[in-house]
Amino acid sequence: MYDVRQYSALGELIMSGEKDEEFLSVLYHALRTHRRRRVIRILAETEDKSVTVRCLARRIASTEHDIPRAQATGEPYRNVYNALTQTHLPVLADTDIISYNSSRQTVSPSSNLQIAVLLVIINASTVQIIQKDTGNNNRFY
Repeated sequence: MYDVRQYSALGELIMSGEKDEEFLSVLYHALRTHRRRRVIRILAETEDKSVTVRCLARRIASTEHDIPRAQATGEPYRNVYNALTQTHLPVLADTDIISYNSSRQTVSPSSNLQIAVLLVIINASTVQIIQKDTGNNNRFY
């Protein structure tokens, strides 16, 4: 397990060899889909100790379909809910970003959430800067 305290507030990783490289690879793999990044953002923003999978699915479906949360029902909601429970939440739980209680259908922060939040913020900011500087929102090279 990695201790969040070994990372500075400015996001500079203190690397100590091959284990850290592997750790970062696992984290980046977990962060590669937008739904997983949204789960991380939602957990980082909430003041609750845990969030239900239903709440996560509704919030993500409403964002993806640009509809009010109360209208995020039916097929869009079911698609997100199923993807979360079958794929995304187990991946985030395996990397200790979240704790996922599948029997209670709740999600709560775990030991690597702060590192994941930091990586999401740094990467999103970097992409925005590159897009602004190049004037092209579609190229990433």
